[in-house]
Amino acid sequence: IDPTLRNNRILQEAEDPGTAVLLLDVILGYGSHEDPGGATAGAIKEAKNIARKSRRGLTVVASVCGTERDPQVLSEQNAALAKAGARVFSSNTQAAMFAASLAEAIAS
Repeated sequence: IDPTLRNNRILQEAEDPGTAVLLLDVILGYGSHEDPGGATAGAIKEAKNIARKSRRGLTVVASVCGTERDPQVLSEQNAALAKAGARVFSSNTQAAMFAASLAEAIAS
């Protein structure tokens, strides 16, 4: 899975002053990018910098669907995303609930 479109969209959304939370799913396994977390990390860092320069916050929330036995290794992908500044959750449900609670708090 080529990360180019997603990375471009992350940066596009970071430019929008109305964006405060980004929710990402990362999929591991055969047929997926060889390093999806690493391939997305640069866009996450850049997006957070874009928001910071505009004097606003941007929280990136991610979940990784995979296992330690996948070619990309779950723990390595989680670490790459976390190092880039993403809040990483073990399920998309947990990630979505956290992102929704953030969005609700910001809107209040």
